[in-house]
Amino acid sequence: MDTMTNVVGVLIIVLVMVGIGLARSVNKVLSELPPVTVEEHAKLRMEVAQTKPQHDPQQVDAENTKLEMDLKKSTETLRTLDVTKDQQQVKVIDLDDLQKQLEARRKERDSRKTAVEKMLAEVTQLKARLDTTPVYVPPPAVVVKLPNPRAMPDKAEVQHFLVTGGRIYFLNDDQFHDMVEAELNRAEPSIAVSRETVKGPDGKPVMVKNKAGQASRQRKIVFDARKLTDHFARLRLGNRDVKVEVIPSPTWNGIPMKITPLSTGGETIDQAKVLISGFQNMLRKLKTDPRAVVWFHVCKDSIPTYLAAREIADQLGVPVGWDIWGEPSFTRNLPPEYTLNITLPPPAPAAPPPVGAVHIPPPKTTLD
Repeated sequence: MDTMTNVVGVLIIVLVMVGIGLARSVNKVLSELPPVTVEEHAKLRMEVAQTKPQHDPQQVDAENTKLEMDLKKSTETLRTLDVTKDQQQVKVIDLDDLQKQLEARRKERDSRKTAVEKMLAEVTQLKARLDTTPVYVPPPAVVVKLPNPRAMPDKAEVQHFLVTGGRIYFLNDDQFHDMVEAELNRAEPSIAVSRETVKGPDGKPVMVKNKAGQASRQRKIVFDARKLTDHFARLRLGNRDVKVEVIPSPTWNGIPMKITPLSTGGETIDQAKVLISGFQNMLRKLKTDPRAVVWFHVCKDSIPTYLAAREIADQLGVPVGWDIWGEPSFTRNLPPEYTLNITLPPPAPAAPPPVGAVHIPPPKTTLD
């Protein structure tokens, strides 16, 4: 208790001394203050009032707290964004590379624009051509009969007709063949190189019969190719429908007779439909011969003409055959006893047939 009394006493003495010192300090401050007038005092009070805080301290503290929280959030956001570009997989844009890509795209656009303009020009041209193109009108229908293959008559005498250029030509090759053969026999002394009688294995002359049934010795006559060509070039063989030529081949020693139709010869199908036309008169004449067969060689440009001519032949009851012909002419070879003095190269050896090959004979010639 004594200790506590002493402590309390000391504290009281200290408080008294502090109070005395504070009073003295206040008196000293007040004694040192300069004298102030009423106007100065009012002015000072006004300045104090102006410097006094206008806001409520509690409101200011709340705003400061909010600002601190916003600052903390912004700091956390910046810390989250502050990572490397590899972590964020963000590619830095190269302006130079972007400019090059832009230039390449611009060139590609210009090239495509040129191509599109060209295509539009072609479309315009095609539209113009389409507008000026006449409407296709199909030709009238053609009736084609189904083939009826029949065997050729025994010892048939085939009379050849060539259908080309929309016209029908009777070739009459038998008569021209006899005419050329007669001319060869007549000119033999001047254009022949050699002549001999053909003998058989027994050494006796080979006898042949002509169309009249008369027998004569078979001869082999070799002609000079140049003289024969010049001789027939001076002649005018044929008729108003066809031209007959003898033009040797440099690769064959036989003598071919070529029959070429004239553009002004023959008959059109309209002419052939007339009852007294040359075509119908010839068909009626051939009908009287039981061995006569009419054979049409048809060029590709005259198939409709052949179909109409074939209908006329069927109506007259003449046996008919036909084939597709590759050229507008007809060639017939003279008998093998008439040859040319042409040296032919040795024939190439024939290739052996492949193992297991099947030989298929060619089809027989039949009527249609």
